[in-house]
Amino acid sequence: MTIIEEKKEAVSVLKGKVVCVTGASRGLGMAIARAFDACGARLVVGARTQSAVDELAGELDNAIAVQCDVRVASDLVDMVDAAVGEFGRIDVMVNNAGVAIYGPLSSTDVEAVNSMIDTNLKGVIFGSQAAFAVMRKQRDGHIVNISSIAGKLHLKNEAVYSATKWGVNGFTGALSLEGRKHGVKATAVCPGGINTPFWKEMDFHPFSDRVDPERDFMSPEEVAQSVVNLVATSKGFAVQEVVLAPLF
Repeated sequence: MTIIEEKKEAVSVLKGKVVCVTGASRGLGMAIARAFDACGARLVVGARTQSAVDELAGELDNAIAVQCDVRVASDLVDMVDAAVGEFGRIDVMVNNAGVAIYGPLSSTDVEAVNSMIDTNLKGVIFGSQAAFAVMRKQRDGHIVNISSIAGKLHLKNEAVYSATKWGVNGFTGALSLEGRKHGVKATAVCPGGINTPFWKEMDFHPFSDRVDPERDFMSPEEVAQSVVNLVATSKGFAVQEVVLAPLF
């Protein structure tokens, strides 16, 4: 199947589907929202900054914006409720929001540890719980948890970040098994480096001595299209995990 054929297939499958995306105000989350919008999906976009998701929703064809802090479980319940209230259901939940604070473990303070665990791991768990509560009643749905290649490897100066992403992968695998009897799929997407503000704004770059994000990393649009293709093509089977690595 050619790229054009893949996109046509995605449009035919995803048109009218209801998709929630956390961390949608920029970077990969914004790219994912736009990629689903291009397929005719109906979007609920969430982020901590209301004005940012308001602006994004205004650019999309059929979307609403919800202020959402994934560290707060009730915010994610409210986001899913907003999807059901506006569109009648939720078909896809993309738990994308994340934060990274790189550096030696000895210099990683309690605030940094809590920030990464609360956002990267608890946020995925809370978002999955909120979506799963609706999807199991529908007997249909797909939960996509954006993890990282750091959840597959042991990387120096990423100890806590990696721990959260290993946790996401373990959680998603177990959720995939639990969801089967309810018709609910769960997939962990593990990208390598993506050229987004997520990377550019880091105070500490583990690979800065040998990697140029502009040259070596994947674009957010590439990864977003892979997420769309995953949801559009996995009909009679479940893909528990996808690893995407840049060619550097």
